[in-house]
Amino acid sequence: MGPVLLGAVKVLLVVQATQATVVGTVRDVETSQPLAGAVVALADLDHRATATDESGRYGLRQVPPGEHQITVRFIGYAQHSLHALVPREGELTINFWLRSEPVRIQAIDVRAPAIARAGDTAEFPDREISVDAVRNHPLLAEPDVFEALGGGEVFLRPESPSGVNVRGSASDQTAYLLDGIPVFNPFHAGGMSSGWNPDALSRLHLSATAPLLAYPHSLSGAIEAVTRAPGDRLRAQGSVSTIQSRLTFDAPLGTDGAGYLVSLRSGLPDGIAPRQEASYLRGETGDWLAKLEAPVLGGRVQLLGYGNENDLNTAAAVSTDDGTAQDARRNVFEWYSRSLGARWRRVFSGTAVNVLGWSAAGEEGSIWSARAGWVDMAAARRDQGLLAAVEHSSPRTTTAAELRLEESRTSYRVQPDSAGGPSWRLTAITPVATALARHSRMLNRQIEFKLGAALAAIRGEMRFGPDAQLAWHPSKELTLSGSYARTHQFAQSLRNPESVVGNVFPVDIYLGAGASGVPVARCEQDVIAADFRPRRGLRFALQAYERRSDGLVLVAPRDGEPFATGPFAIGSGVSRGVSADAAVNATRYGIVARYGYQRVRLTYGDLSYTPENSAMHLLEGGVTAFPSATTSIRLGATAAMGRRTTAISDGFEWEAFNLLDKGSEFGGSPHYDGEQLGATALPAYLRVDLGLRKQWHVGVGANHATVALFATVTNILGRKNILTYARDPSTGELFGIEMRPRAPLVVGLDWGF
Repeated sequence: MGPVLLGAVKVLLVVQATQATVVGTVRDVETSQPLAGAVVALADLDHRATATDESGRYGLRQVPPGEHQITVRFIGYAQHSLHALVPREGELTINFWLRSEPVRIQAIDVRAPAIARAGDTAEFPDREISVDAVRNHPLLAEPDVFEALGGGEVFLRPESPSGVNVRGSASDQTAYLLDGIPVFNPFHAGGMSSGWNPDALSRLHLSATAPLLAYPHSLSGAIEAVTRAPGDRLRAQGSVSTIQSRLTFDAPLGTDGAGYLVSLRSGLPDGIAPRQEASYLRGETGDWLAKLEAPVLGGRVQLLGYGNENDLNTAAAVSTDDGTAQDARRNVFEWYSRSLGARWRRVFSGTAVNVLGWSAAGEEGSIWSARAGWVDMAAARRDQGLLAAVEHSSPRTTTAAELRLEESRTSYRVQPDSAGGPSWRLTAITPVATALARHSRMLNRQIEFKLGAALAAIRGEMRFGPDAQLAWHPSKELTLSGSYARTHQFAQSLRNPESVVGNVFPVDIYLGAGASGVPVARCEQDVIAADFRPRRGLRFALQAYERRSDGLVLVAPRDGEPFATGPFAIGSGVSRGVSADAAVNATRYGIVARYGYQRVRLTYGDLSYTPENSAMHLLEGGVTAFPSATTSIRLGATAAMGRRTTAISDGFEWEAFNLLDKGSEFGGSPHYDGEQLGATALPAYLRVDLGLRKQWHVGVGANHATVALFATVTNILGRKNILTYARDPSTGELFGIEMRPRAPLVVGLDWGF
């Protein structure tokens, strides 16, 4: 080798040896969530670029020393550029925080990949699903964010869900939040399930492996919805169907980044019901949401209000053969909730500060034909709270700390509608102060651990809740993880989850710890999981879990009414199970499948039972196909085996909401008396649904709008599914209460501009 060439090589080696590496993360400034796929480029080096990974991390190797312009781009966010002085050697850390900026483009006819539910998860085994994925769910006649979470380790009662049960838990052990603000009983009945308008949301997150910092005091986790950000122009979206009507609009306020969002929704439980037939469900349901956000003090402030209203009544007795009711009086069910909150958030060089204050209230009431006579039940919960949180992120670590102060005031009253009935009253004031901390660290490129703890003070007692998770990434495609968490809950429900009345009264009636006989509930949970993504658009996941709970309020062993009318039992529970997920996303179709197996047992004293919400086998699957860019066809199937029920001893009439039979029927005052809890096996449940949607693009001048028609027929195989069993008082024989009709129809129209 000649001396000139040898010298050039030496110079090149010296230059390479002294070049530095620029690393960091790219995150959403509002949510702190990592942004995968963001492009980080060196504009002055022939636009040398790299993309962030699933954790939002990037790395630019062998960057020459000196000043360079670094630019970050990600669709839906404002571009961010800065000048960095890169050292001669070592590692320079630069973190980017991007602000959401909706992109307005002209309508084009494209074939985008189908957004499948299971493929939209963030960090398995927790779940995150976008509203776009909810709209393409093959099992939903209309978008419903709670039902979209169902399957596997998440159980919802078929046909008429009454709460979300996670890993064998009762529905009151799941918390609900809107942008971090607590919400009580966001449920409807008579055709709708979730009390949240999907048009007002951008995504939904189920945190059930470790306590959610925003709401750590729930035994089985929390469901948090994120509202959509106001755009840079007026946008509106709505829908009218045989079940509900929806309207949502948002717009900017001025030019400084402020904006608002308003959502209204109304259910139609009796919109088409025959007025002359007493067995039909009557009443109204609805919800609203309003949000205002604006830049303040270098950060962003958000004001949010939410309301949920439900007023329903049903026939107190089944109809006779001639069509007349035996009793003209009707059972009445009411529940309302209101949540108001204010949040301020600001990011300082990788450190996010979040301050949140809220007031949440819920009221429930019923006039019910109990065995001992008509009773009037009234319950209320009013919470107020304030939290301050700080989170610091670096390329390898994230540390968060939070202090929260809250007070819950709960009351419960049962009194006879006439002389001789039950009378009972309980109240509680439950103040809780909690300090939380969580730290996550990448030990190397393959191993990450998270460690957290919550220390809660209630009435002079301390409750310690540790949690830990270890994740191993043996390859880019595979993640193996294991986690442990201990959680506490300071309010529990006096609703009877074994009562079939939950089909029209799906609320949890909370009473705080400190009321007579109500303890602090505790749960310990272990989860192991595997997440395998061999290529883009293909995903397989598996998890196994065990939960052990004690201090549980159990109404069912002491009362056959839909809510407690007297003393209740205190017990414990154990649930074990596995679940498997699979998803395929392609240009013209998306396929999802989920299987869950669970064994749940609740124990009180020397007795135990299997609760109604614990089907042993649960299987869901479906395909959404796109024959054209504006047409979709959905085919989905649901099966549940190993279901249990407690037979009722009164006459009962039930019919799910549907167009063909002009509404929903609920007749009778079902009660179980002397029946063993969970002793009656139900036959396998099977339902196959078929849906069609056709969309048109309409241009009016410079404006663009979409209009779509949709229709869904469920249970197209005509399966006679059984809701529960009733015992014939004259013969003692059990007869099945069918889920009728066998092929309900939903049709509607939605639009947006």
